[in-house]
Amino acid sequence: MSDDSKPLFSRPVLAAVMLFCTLAIWLLNLTAPSSKLPTPQIEKWTTTSGIPVIWIKQTEWQDSNKLELRFSFRSVTTNITLIQTTLAMLMSDSLPLSTASINQRLAPLAASANSYYDHENQTIGLTLSNEPKYLVPTLSLATNWLRQPDFKPRTFDAWQTQHQANPPVQHELENVLFFDKTNDQNNTTTTVSLKQVSDYYQSLKSSAATIFIVGEMSPETKQTVKNAINAISQDYQLSNASAEAIHYESISSTIQQNEGELWQTRSAIALVPVSSIKEWISLQIWGADLVSTLNQQQHIDFVQLAFTLSPQRPWAWWNIQYANSISETVSQPSYDANRFISAKSLVFVEQVPSVNDKKAFDTLLDNFKQQLEQQTLSPTWWSYIATQVTHEDGALTVEQFAEGYKDAIDSFTIEDYQTALQHLLKPSSYQEIQVYQ
Repeated sequence: MSDDSKPLFSRPVLAAVMLFCTLAIWLLNLTAPSSKLPTPQIEKWTTTSGIPVIWIKQTEWQDSNKLELRFSFRSVTTNITLIQTTLAMLMSDSLPLSTASINQRLAPLAASANSYYDHENQTIGLTLSNEPKYLVPTLSLATNWLRQPDFKPRTFDAWQTQHQANPPVQHELENVLFFDKTNDQNNTTTTVSLKQVSDYYQSLKSSAATIFIVGEMSPETKQTVKNAINAISQDYQLSNASAEAIHYESISSTIQQNEGELWQTRSAIALVPVSSIKEWISLQIWGADLVSTLNQQQHIDFVQLAFTLSPQRPWAWWNIQYANSISETVSQPSYDANRFISAKSLVFVEQVPSVNDKKAFDTLLDNFKQQLEQQTLSPTWWSYIATQVTHEDGALTVEQFAEGYKDAIDSFTIEDYQTALQHLLKPSSYQEIQVYQ
């Protein structure tokens, strides 16, 4: 007769079973699919003037001759037109005694210059070769250029004539979202003088944030770059400006421009500052879903989306270009409501398709991983992450991103996505400008 109170396994056997289960789980984790993503190394120092320098490198770049150099500034102003004009003048014929643009001068040296700005950050960038025969003259030219650029009156006048009447959509939406201005013509065509341009460039020098180097450098190349950076930033000062100076909590609104048939809608929404890698991933998937969902509608020709992930007042904005038949399509009462999804509805988490459809979410995440495996091999992409996604004085730094982004991708779930979007999106701030013609 069996004894029901007797244990099924003896203690030694039970211990062996538990150990086997633990090993099995460990082996499963080892064999689980993992993203093929590199983990860059970070090296830091400061210039002779006290500006932080961050060098991002990875073994995959050892045979590459491409270097990215970024000077990041934090000169806060509500005059977005002044920032745009200053950087445009810098990228033009601003070398002393020269009628050629800076990129025309850099082209024979296998180099190029670029710039980026938003209402909180400004960046001056150089893409250059690490080969000594190109590197040394490029850095010499860049030092002469950035130490004391020559903003020429004729170039300034030509720029004003060309661009003043057509301010970028980005400026128009920023004014509505952050600065409590309508898209009135007087507000979007702010007058800027050449003296203001010169003064603002000097203010950049006293608002330096970080200098980034991305790419492979030998010890000799590193010293050459180090000397050039010290020379360029000789009179730089660390920024003490606070983006909190720009503070405006907007209320959702729709503005109509002109009359006739709907031609474009320009939308913007404020975001909560990104504080984790999973929040950044969530925005990428949400953005891809928004563009894909809207592009699938017959009355839309195309959609363009952009993120401005500044440290204090980040936001997203997108343009929708409508087909010629928009008025007939949308106004008909018989139109299938399931096929018409408004841009505004997609700022509400519960109405985002990939939030409610696990299959759609998985597809978007897989596509994102595949794109990332290519992007992370590019020094230019890492320059973008360093200057436009992470912030050294914010909750997410480039070092934290480099160390943790692979694990964040591999462990990302739809629950992470839902939680992040609930935190990040601010539907009450939604702004829409409808353009008719």
